[in-house]
Amino acid sequence: MTVKLIETKKDSKDWKKIKALYLRAFPAVERLPFWLLKKKTQRRIAEFCSLYDDDEWVGFIYTLKNDSLAYVFFLAIDDTKRSHGYGSKLISLLTERYAGLVIGLSAERPDDQAENNEQRIRRQKFYQRNDFLHSGYYSVEKGGEKFDFLTYQGQKIDPDEYPKIMHECLGLFQRFILPVKMIADGNKSNGQHS
Repeated sequence: MTVKLIETKKDSKDWKKIKALYLRAFPAVERLPFWLLKKKTQRRIAEFCSLYDDDEWVGFIYTLKNDSLAYVFFLAIDDTKRSHGYGSKLISLLTERYAGLVIGLSAERPDDQAENNEQRIRRQKFYQRNDFLHSGYYSVEKGGEKFDFLTYQGQKIDPDEYPKIMHECLGLFQRFILPVKMIADGNKSNGQHS
């Protein structure tokens, strides 16, 4: 298994696969314009990486990074390759790639009223099995949706880092595209769910 950085300025056969999977895997309300994601890789604040099993393309990860945080913005495994352990392998590889940084991601909070609550619970369990634990913070994003902020092995995070990296990536448009507010969560910390 290998993770390969996809260079924006180079013509890669991966771009078409990445975009198609991005559009299938994430609902429109959670997506940003694909051209914008690609553009941010030119500034080196973001990376698109492909996952390969030998020569076979398996999926991708889109990460924002600065001097202290690597934020996993999007992670997707091709529909035909799911349930084969590739997601866990990708997480293992990304923890090696971003060693020395706090590695974080957001996961929709379980909510009995949400239509996709079972999916939310499965995702949270997947991340927990792969050592992503609740940081003690959650974010409130567009439409008031709440996301638990998880960090690899419960790494401590400055709650200002997530909004900061989102602003670095999206600039002035951030408040319109993806408003983010981090809130301390007294009920959850380091993987302990009440």
